[in-house]
Amino acid sequence: MNELIDSGDPRAKVVGRRRAPAPGSASIAAASQLNKLSASLRQRPFRVKHGVYRFTTHEDAEEWMMNLQVK
Repeated sequence: MNELIDSGDPRAKVVGRRRAPAPGSASIAAASQLNKLSASLRQRPFRVKHGVYRFTTHEDAEEWMMNLQVK
């Protein structure tokens, strides 16, 4: 554990306990889906040059971003 807790220092205090989720629980399934999504997004990064892009309207900016994602 932590040195502070093991030393018996009165400033150290443990509140509650952390438990591992049950096998096959919904949180494990959700974490698995999130990992798959992040892996798929990493495979194809956006190819945008660094800098400031100025658009006259939000619609122009959204159209530019959608065209960039489709390429």
